[in-house]
Amino acid sequence: MQHKVVTPPQAIEAEEAIIGCILLNPSKFKETSGYIIEDDVFYDDRNKLLWKSIKEMISKGAKIDQTTVISHLTQRERDMGVTPYYVTGITTNALEQDNLEAYAQIIYRKYLLRRLINEAHYIKDSAYLANGNAIDILNETHNTIGELINLQPEITFDIYNAMDDTIDSIKNSNKNLIPTGYESIDKLCGGLTRGEITIIGGRPGHGKSTLALNMLKNMIDKGYKCVLFNREMSNVEMLKKLVVLESGMLSYSMVRSGVIGDEVTSAEIDKTVIKIKQKYSKDRFLMFDNVRDFTQASTEVKRFEPDVIFDDYIQLIVPDTKIEQRRLQLEKIIHDYKWLAKASNAVVVCVSQLNRALETRGNPVPRLSDLAESGAIEQAAENVFFTYYDYKIFKNQSLERGYGKDVIEIIAGKVRYGETGSSKMNFKGDGVKISERY
Repeated sequence: MQHKVVTPPQAIEAEEAIIGCILLNPSKFKETSGYIIEDDVFYDDRNKLLWKSIKEMISKGAKIDQTTVISHLTQRERDMGVTPYYVTGITTNALEQDNLEAYAQIIYRKYLLRRLINEAHYIKDSAYLANGNAIDILNETHNTIGELINLQPEITFDIYNAMDDTIDSIKNSNKNLIPTGYESIDKLCGGLTRGEITIIGGRPGHGKSTLALNMLKNMIDKGYKCVLFNREMSNVEMLKKLVVLESGMLSYSMVRSGVIGDEVTSAEIDKTVIKIKQKYSKDRFLMFDNVRDFTQASTEVKRFEPDVIFDDYIQLIVPDTKIEQRRLQLEKIIHDYKWLAKASNAVVVCVSQLNRALETRGNPVPRLSDLAESGAIEQAAENVFFTYYDYKIFKNQSLERGYGKDVIEIIAGKVRYGETGSSKMNFKGDGVKISERY
């Protein structure tokens, strides 16, 4: 039986990027040296030798550039593949210097994984030879794990910097809070906090995606950068809704079916499209309908650095297949989004489906327990807002119940820094518009 050869964890391109960038700009050496704690952090032998050579030259105060490093190469190093051609190649193909620390983190993680594999083999072999002495094996395992933890780059805390940031946040609260654009909602929550998650939940047809799109428009109007991940709807269909919303005169049903009508309607569409192209420029707004999992979404967020991240909707994110239970899959997604919000200093607004339990009870107004896998979502979220469109359920009886066709209720089921409550708002479904009732 032929065994498949498995390549150990490695990132050759990142290794070459680090060395190439340092050859172009030696001052960048310090950015990476905290992660490259030993030569074996590099997987490729050529890169390992180059790093060692550069490190020795720097310790001696020698000038570092492509020419001096090549002249410093020994015959043994050249025989092992560290040729002038190789050095010239990685310098020419060096990637962005601004990302150098990120490249160092990548190869450091790969190194830790290789160490972990080797340590695991050692633990396995020791266990077989331990003759039942579990204490010795546990001690060895504990020491191994402790060593791996100590290899992590140190995360420091500076009380002076932290307090400066805190005072700045107090004096300039508007920097940390992003308004929804709805006075009645902002009255309840005070605005959405950077580094936190807000959930918009609702049953199908109850306006949850419409509320998210209206919030997005309000935030773009205020100059915030936004990214939107469409998981249920295509970008084309979402842009049709945006055309209707920005116009204020068009009908979504007509636009969606392609029934443009007269010249006035056609001219209105053309005018609105020009407006959208200018207002939602690529430096202020990005939208994706082909990002399937959280990892790819996180990559796009880090690249774009938005103020607000919209995800419609989270139950359609492709889960981690290593986790079997759906509850735990969703819990991981929520926790990952929580950390992404903190790391990117952004507001995250996630649209969430509700479970079907509320359809079987007498009162159809949503509550926290109606969130699909409610425990994980409720704990991580700063705010949980529900959209409730009574007319969707009761039709002509809705007016008698205090609602009506043009009324939607926004319910604040959880508000960490404010008060729970609700507000009835104007709802123009075919106009993709939710507005205040004054």
